[in-house]
Amino acid sequence: MDYASLPHFCRKEGSGSSKHSGSGSENCYSLDHPFHQELYNYIKEQSRMNESKEPIKQGSFHVEFPEPAIKEEADIAKTIESEIHKFENSRENVDC
Repeated sequence: MDYASLPHFCRKEGSGSSKHSGSGSENCYSLDHPFHQELYNYIKEQSRMNESKEPIKQGSFHVEFPEPAIKEEADIAKTIESEIHKFENSRENVDC
C-alpha cells in the first residue's frame, strides 16, 4: 500500500487537534490490517476501471450561428437587441 496516498485523517500523525490526541484514535487505520488492505486495493482497482479510455479533449472551438433566413427575423433580432440596450441604459440612470 502507498502510505503517501492515504488521506490525512488516516495517517498516524493525526489531524493536529488536541481534542482527539491521546484518545487512541490515531491508530484507527492500519496498513497491516487485512480489511484496510482489501479496501485500498478495491478502490485502486475501481479507479483503474473508471479511467478514461481516450484522452479528454480540451480547448476551445468555434460555433457558427446561421444567419436569419428571412429579413423579418433579422429585424426582430435587431429590435430585441435595441430594447435590451434601452433597458440597460435606463437601469444605469436609476442606479446613479
